[in-house]
Amino acid sequence: MPAKLSTNRYGKSRVRLMRVTKHDSHHDVDEWTVQILLTGDFETAHTEGDNSKILATDTMKNTVYFVAHQSTATSMEAYALDLIDYILPRNPQVSSAEVVIESTLWKRLTVDGAPFPTAFMRGSEERQTTRISKNKSGETSIISGLDHLTIMKTAQSAFTGYIKESLTTLPETTDRLFATALKAEWP
Repeated sequence: MPAKLSTNRYGKSRVRLMRVTKHDSHHDVDEWTVQILLTGDFETAHTEGDNSKILATDTMKNTVYFVAHQSTATSMEAYALDLIDYILPRNPQVSSAEVVIESTLWKRLTVDGAPFPTAFMRGSEERQTTRISKNKSGETSIISGLDHLTIMKTAQSAFTGYIKESLTTLPETTDRLFATALKAEWP
């Protein structure tokens, strides 16, 4: 029985996009890391070495920058939809596109006790995220969230009533330090 190519997709990841919004009194900074994944009719690229239906990943990177320059989007979700809406109609071989964006937190520096209008430092490792998929028929899926949000409680965190057996050495406690990394998503 001959091998058959299953559903496949390809794309470009880790495209860094910085946006500085300049107001009279201060600047705002957004840093997004963008990934594009395309699904469609790419079988001949794998079975015959025919790349005539392949959108080069370098072109995808340039598309990220071009659409960002043209877009009036004020959110990751709106920008991701703009990017998909640019790619889908120009590529008949693409049946669906997915854009994943992670936002890096930048905090305004404090100088002489006040926020400095144009100086920033990297914030925590938390990331705002969005994953948007859309197919040619217009069916769209949007899932946004947070990832790598580290939170901690220094009191009023109990750990009691757990299973104890011959290998358990941890004593119960009603007051302990508790820290965790949070990932949350919502449609």
